[in-house]
Amino acid sequence: MRECKNCVLPETYSGIEFDEKGVCNYCNDFMEKKNSSQEKLYFKNEDELAERLKEYKGLRGKYDVLVPLSGGVDSSVALINIVEKFKLRPLVFHNDHGYEDETATDNVRKLCRELNVDMILWQNDFTFMKKLWKYFNECNIQGLNACYVCGNILYLNALELASNFDIPLIINGYSKGQAALIGDQEKGSKQLEKMIEVIRNTGDVEFFEEFARKYEFLGRQKIFKDPNDLIAGINAEKILIIPFYIFKFYKTDKEVLKKICMDRFDWKPLKTTYPARTTNCEMIWLNTYMDIRKMNYSAYTDEYSILIREGEISREQAAEDLEFNPPEGLLDRLARDIGIDLNNIESKSGINEDEEKNINDFDIDFNF
Repeated sequence: MRECKNCVLPETYSGIEFDEKGVCNYCNDFMEKKNSSQEKLYFKNEDELAERLKEYKGLRGKYDVLVPLSGGVDSSVALINIVEKFKLRPLVFHNDHGYEDETATDNVRKLCRELNVDMILWQNDFTFMKKLWKYFNECNIQGLNACYVCGNILYLNALELASNFDIPLIINGYSKGQAALIGDQEKGSKQLEKMIEVIRNTGDVEFFEEFARKYEFLGRQKIFKDPNDLIAGINAEKILIIPFYIFKFYKTDKEVLKKICMDRFDWKPLKTTYPARTTNCEMIWLNTYMDIRKMNYSAYTDEYSILIREGEISREQAAEDLEFNPPEGLLDRLARDIGIDLNNIESKSGINEDEEKNINDFDIDFNF
């Protein structure tokens, strides 16, 4: 299968075109913006960023910032900087949807103990999450995958928690690739339309209602795109979200970050994870398998291609990290857990008239 000579996007990626050198249009567009000085610098250095974030110290309540922490090196180093360089008071937030690795959760506990900060572990509704993975793995909508939808739910959990604790700021450990994806609001809106279509087609009114309830918090977000956006979090109506690694002076070199974590708080890597060198949950293996089966690439192919363009990782290292070798028997076990037959998957499309009427009874505004 043909792939871009610069990044790792395949020929099956939506809207892709290759030039005479075999480089995709997404890479060429990136270079054009970079060469025309359209690249955003935001702040000159870390000191300037820290100075601007002082406005959030003691702004409201006990906590200045909510920090989602996976137990991986990216978010761990982000938290260390937030506490020790920005001098902000964080509430740390760790998600557990039923397939988190204990090593990751233990990393979270150790770092919070080391930094002497408060931490909340959010135990998600397991029935809701299993339905999510089942419904979105069974659908055949191009470019929509279960990891993306699951990530949205965890993102919304952070917004809900910040709202409940009246915290004006969220700083997460997203890579530059992840930050670019969440910052693309046009694409996000299209993906949301696809998600709603999938859920409507299941006829599961209870699931649809909970999904809609979570998305109500999306109206409070303000994604950082410009230094002037720092004012948004001071406004009680909005919660400012800053991806830590969006700034040029922060790099996501996994080996460098790993050394910082291991030296600081005895950080431990997961025995098996995907992509390699990350700290992701077990369900990622099944979600990725379904992506590759439907699209010939995974949700992480897009992210890693952005990292290549940003100079955060080499094409060779990205290709190595994205090699898909699931542990023996794991895919079958995960599929059984959520009620999927890997040998007989049929796309779910169409609902009966009664189910459609029940779902359409919900008057929900998803336009934020």
